[in-house]
Amino acid sequence: MFFLIKLTFLKNSLNTLFLLGVNPSMPMQFSDRIKIINKFCLLCIFYTIPYIIFSIYLKFYSSALVFLSAQLLFILSLYFNKVQKFEISKTLVVISTNFSVFYLSLFYGFSSGFHLYYFTSPLIVLSLFSFDEVKNFIMATSVYMISILVLVLFYLMNIEALVTVDSKVIDLLYSINIFLAMSFSILIAVNFSNFNKKINISLKEKNFILIENENLLVNEIMERKNTSKKLEESLSEIEILLSETHHRVKNNLAVISGMLDLQALNSEDKKLKSVLTDSRNRIKSMSLIHESLYQYNNLSQIEFSRYLETLTDEIRKTYPSIECNVELNRKLDVIHLPVSKAIPCGLLINEVLSNAYKHAFAGRTEGLIDIVFQKDGDSIILIVKDNGVGFDKGVESKNLSLGTSLIDVFSRQLKGSYTFKVDNGTIFNIKFKA
Repeated sequence: MFFLIKLTFLKNSLNTLFLLGVNPSMPMQFSDRIKIINKFCLLCIFYTIPYIIFSIYLKFYSSALVFLSAQLLFILSLYFNKVQKFEISKTLVVISTNFSVFYLSLFYGFSSGFHLYYFTSPLIVLSLFSFDEVKNFIMATSVYMISILVLVLFYLMNIEALVTVDSKVIDLLYSINIFLAMSFSILIAVNFSNFNKKINISLKEKNFILIENENLLVNEIMERKNTSKKLEESLSEIEILLSETHHRVKNNLAVISGMLDLQALNSEDKKLKSVLTDSRNRIKSMSLIHESLYQYNNLSQIEFSRYLETLTDEIRKTYPSIECNVELNRKLDVIHLPVSKAIPCGLLINEVLSNAYKHAFAGRTEGLIDIVFQKDGDSIILIVKDNGVGFDKGVESKNLSLGTSLIDVFSRQLKGSYTFKVDNGTIFNIKFKA
């Protein structure tokens, strides 16, 4: 029982040492490499113990001191891992392993077998550094290679050991070094192999997740394409329905306009004819909006300059008795208006232009009407100017009350401000936001 308790305590202590400096938020590959360094340092501390005993037994205190120094460096390496100074920790591992093996090979001679530990140097470097750390990887490898070359050179030059030791002791030391170096290499190789296996497993898992995500992404793209296709089809159907609606509204307004024309032709009352003609023009101005939307395949906006040309021509044809005598000048910028603004603006122009044709040139044989429709920053300016008899407020209050009331209503719908001005005729000016 006591033995099991001690074994559990030892296991927990080792796990604690293995996890020095490891943070749960670290990437798995990075934290596993820190664990390898910790295990390597503990392994080296353990492996130096028999050498310290051996050196003290032979009274080679300098070599014992070297082993103790190496142990201290490995302990410091563990400490720097704990405080997350990983670069310093790795540097200490390279220095301690290289210096101790190099010095002991010189101290006891090439025949002692300490140089055999250099065969573990590739595994040490691979355990300490990833291939991303190119500079550190090359420097550590170079340090070990230079040390090996120097030892080989000393051996070829027959440079003697720093201390004279009995050949039997050297043979024993060589046997011990072969055994310990091989076991050391196997332990490092197993540790490194497990590390690589974990990396491969992690990569496979990530690859599997990537494949799953890729499949999900492909399915999502296909669903979006199908949804987009359905939306396009639905939008196309809506556009067709709206286009058909505008067409039918235009036809219905044309029927009403035609009925008003027939009623005006069959009536002998001039006032009634005038009222019917005005109503017919108002309906025609709305009908042209729907016709433009249907004709030019734009269901939200119309090119108002083109609409104005058609509308003013239609209004001029309504008054054939003065048609040839009134010159119409149009200065129109290419401006697109939404339906919500196009309809009140068209009705407004119809009222102003109709009033000009009916009242501005009374008693005259010719006249001039200028229409300006242009942009001014983010606003639109509409000017209708004639060189007629001018605007009489007294006459307006009796004869044009409906027309001016409608002008006021349509101006409010446009959220614009308008003015009537008499200056060699009448000038109507309105400004509203585009």
